[in-house]
Amino acid sequence: MQRDSSDINTLVRQCDDEPIHLLEHVQHYGFLIAVSTEGIVSHISENVGDFLGVNASQLLGENLWEWGGKELAHAIRGAQHQSVIIGKPCHLDARTLKGATGKFDITVHSVGGTVVIEFEPEAATASYDNVLSALMNQISQLKGIQLLYDGIVEALKFATGFDRVMLYQFLSDGAGEVVAEAKNADMAPFLGLRYPASDIPKQARALYKRTLTRTIASVHAKTSPLLSHDDNAPALDLSQSKLRAVSPVHIQYLQNMGVGASMSISIIIEGELWGLIACHHNSDKIVSVRLLSQLELFSEIFSLELSNRLIQERIRVSEKATSTFTTILSNLALGQSLANAIVEQLELLKGLIDIDGIGCCFSDEYAKNGAALSHKKVKKLTEHLSKYPDAEVHRLDNLMAADEALSDSEVAGVLAIKISSSPMDYIFLYRKSITQKVMWAGNPEKRVEKRGHESILTPRASFDKWIEVNATKSISWTDLDMERAKSIRLGVMELTIKHLHEKETIQREAKKRLELLIGELNHRVRNILNLVSAIVGQTSQTKNDIDTFVNSLSARVSALALGHDQLTHASWKSISFRKLLHNELKAYMVNESAFKIAGPDISITAYAVTPVVLVFHEMITNAAKYGALSATSNDGRVAITWSLDEEKGCVIEWEEKGGPPVAEMASEGFGMTVIKSVIPHELGGKTELFPDISGLKARFTIPKKHVELGVSSDEDDVSSLSVTKSSVMPLSERRKTASAFIVEDNLLISLDLQKKLKSVGFKNVEIFGDVGSARAALAQRDPSMLFLDVHLGNENSFQLGEDLKKRGVPFFFITGYGAAMAFPHALEDITVLTKPVDTELLENEIRNLGFEA
Repeated sequence: MQRDSSDINTLVRQCDDEPIHLLEHVQHYGFLIAVSTEGIVSHISENVGDFLGVNASQLLGENLWEWGGKELAHAIRGAQHQSVIIGKPCHLDARTLKGATGKFDITVHSVGGTVVIEFEPEAATASYDNVLSALMNQISQLKGIQLLYDGIVEALKFATGFDRVMLYQFLSDGAGEVVAEAKNADMAPFLGLRYPASDIPKQARALYKRTLTRTIASVHAKTSPLLSHDDNAPALDLSQSKLRAVSPVHIQYLQNMGVGASMSISIIIEGELWGLIACHHNSDKIVSVRLLSQLELFSEIFSLELSNRLIQERIRVSEKATSTFTTILSNLALGQSLANAIVEQLELLKGLIDIDGIGCCFSDEYAKNGAALSHKKVKKLTEHLSKYPDAEVHRLDNLMAADEALSDSEVAGVLAIKISSSPMDYIFLYRKSITQKVMWAGNPEKRVEKRGHESILTPRASFDKWIEVNATKSISWTDLDMERAKSIRLGVMELTIKHLHEKETIQREAKKRLELLIGELNHRVRNILNLVSAIVGQTSQTKNDIDTFVNSLSARVSALALGHDQLTHASWKSISFRKLLHNELKAYMVNESAFKIAGPDISITAYAVTPVVLVFHEMITNAAKYGALSATSNDGRVAITWSLDEEKGCVIEWEEKGGPPVAEMASEGFGMTVIKSVIPHELGGKTELFPDISGLKARFTIPKKHVELGVSSDEDDVSSLSVTKSSVMPLSERRKTASAFIVEDNLLISLDLQKKLKSVGFKNVEIFGDVGSARAALAQRDPSMLFLDVHLGNENSFQLGEDLKKRGVPFFFITGYGAAMAFPHALEDITVLTKPVDTELLENEIRNLGFEA
């Protein structure tokens, strides 16, 4: 290709503009005839005489329908009609032509008012009817994406007979990379090599989208020019022509590679050219029309399958991003700015995207964490991004190349997530520079040669591995990184931007919701306070000393809190009865007696949870003090079973065995009053108690309006429970409880927990109101264990927890959020205690850590 310019960039642009669809030449192994709708020949390839007993000039201006006969005319017209309907060429197999000895495969399509007819000798190879089904079978068996890539190139190499088959994927900068390859053993590998964007000019990519297959039968054979009946007629558009010759630059390119023939299969995803399956052969090779028709259909099917798999991968990534970002949002401390709150989640975000730092710029407030640009450079970066107003997420892997003013010693790449255009709010994800080694197939720079007074752009002469070293770039941002960033953007916008940029509407709606919430909260708080007040009053009447009173009251309030914690986790909907019992029994799991729980999966409605929790707490407490779980029982057991009755509802049977005999019921204390009266009074149910020599038996009937069949999907499936002391560390192996740290910003809660810890054996318990003072103490000494409140004013204790875990110091989290609280992945195995902490449960958890309590 010759141009009057010595500037390589100008030559590349001119190459991009080369009208390769108007080259007016066809390949040697077939001939082309173009006719009007009336059949008058307007164009014909000069080589027609090599196949028919007639010169090209003899047919120009003649009526092809009359020359070829009615049968041929009818077939071509029918194929042309089908071509118009389906929008692509239509094929005719094994047709006889006047003056020719053999048969021809014919391809027909329309360009404007012209019918383009291509003829090539019938292939002598076997039928290709099974190629598509074989390839489809291969696709269905390959599950992973890379396995799909590798398997498809192997299958196509076998099906087509090409010496080398490569899957070539376009990258975000327009360059391409070989991601899978199947080749003859004696050929040099191209796998992993990159090719610059200029290797496939823009107009060539446009043709790949229009024509799904492209063949070059020989890079050494001469092409045949098209002759026209009218010398002034415009060049014939050969975009959809199978026989179309290609640019001499591309022929030279293939010759430099040592390729004799080639074929390409386009991969179109979401309307864009995702990549190519490139096939190379060391010698000449003609691909028959019948095989090409199979491969065209394969191109469409494979593109759909790959698109589906990539979408599934994006969905998986999006779900992970949503889950991670939900965790991030749950960790945002109250009172902090949004920018500060987000950048504090750097470690969580690192698990989602490979980054070295983060920055947030909201309403000109800038916060950063890790390797990050300064506020001054962020302002410059924002100016640069204003050139791309439509980009929701913009990626840069070389800041210096974008703008020398952005050059930074720490940061080389940025993924800019636009949250708002007015003001210009962004989340920036940063990457450090690395010394990159990119393997190219030869030096990617185009070559310019001088020929006389003209400058000529020539293709690379060598395709040996050529390594480019660059120390100013970061690792390139992938399409999956972009998907993750978009998910983060949606999460931020949906959950926070409304509160930042729609204040008036939000405040009006929030005020209405607040009024409703306050009313509902007032109602619930009054009910709870009244219930607690009643528990306090009734408990005080039956307890003669203060310690007994405090312990009984604490246990009852903790049981009430546990029930409400489960309700909160279930969004105040029904909760699993089995789970409810399981949680209530946790404090007694160290007892040598075993619990048996059996019955169908049922849920208790939110209204009935508090009464049921109180009743079964008293039943279990009664069994621990006087019945099968008491100290006088060596082999006591408690069985709790239930069944459903269509008329009565749920019938729950309580049976104790192995405990002291029960001749008659104890005096009417508050606990027994709760057991006998709460379910009949509050739920309209029935309570029956049966003293027995083997232990207490009871039957509780809960009306069916308070019972639902089945459990919600987020409940743990506890089908049975049987816990014995064998699951607890032996006494001889336990450590002594010596000292403890409490990190809690509420003094009254701290003092209460301090008292409970001392009651279970801790001699020295220190209290700290914030993370900083706790860290200062930890720098001096390590306690036996720590108890960390999750939220401490404007900070949380997650980072302190991760540090303690690395040091091997035992600790618990304490929170009022209960099971609804989301924790970082690294801390998911840490035991969480819900406020208020029950003394017996606390003692049990300390034992489970291997301490003697």
